[in-house]
Amino acid sequence: MASFKMNLATLDNCPSTTQLVEAMDKYGIPEDGEFAVLDCIGNDDVARATIVYRGSQAVNALDEEAGEVVARAVEKATKYPIAIFPGRGVLEIYEGTASGFDHIAAFFASELALPIVVTPIEIDIPAVIEKLQTQVNKFQLRGAKINDYAHSSYMSGPYTPKFLDSASGLEFIQEYVEQLASASVKFRGDHGLVSVSLASKACFSYSVKDEDDKPAVQAILRKLI
Repeated sequence: MASFKMNLATLDNCPSTTQLVEAMDKYGIPEDGEFAVLDCIGNDDVARATIVYRGSQAVNALDEEAGEVVARAVEKATKYPIAIFPGRGVLEIYEGTASGFDHIAAFFASELALPIVVTPIEIDIPAVIEKLQTQVNKFQLRGAKINDYAHSSYMSGPYTPKFLDSASGLEFIQEYVEQLASASVKFRGDHGLVSVSLASKACFSYSVKDEDDKPAVQAILRKLI
């Protein structure tokens, strides 16, 4: 199965797609910049681009002369394919984690000098599950991750149960909703099986057996926010 990401946030004070594309195209790939724009296109409804964030990461290496292991900083480039919908006030990021929202917000504000406000979307996982059940075929709630679960004095910590049926699973996560970190579901797409991971922020990981189902799955996820 092919796996994908779609992370969603709201946008305020977003200019037109024409202004966005012009600003990103002009920015380009500076030699020493923290960010880079690999490509950007747009139409009346959406501006699409690939933004690269240049950070650093400590890597342990052997210093032979000193005879010890030392930490050295190496450049780490993170790619963010994004879509910006000014009319809907929505940002979609197709790779990475929730930290991508902060990086893209910093790119808009500090590099492009645009007054765009990026706000991650908090989702109600049980409500999203109930909504999904009415929208898709052969829905199954497969599992969840519960933080700080304590069944007894002899068992505590993260708990990742698997569910045999959706009704019992939904009842369980509603009982532990305050500690609920994520849930996994499956359903039948037009061309095959689809698996989706739901987190407390609108950061969706999904897998499709047939990539022809990808646009339909994205449309379903957009309706959940």
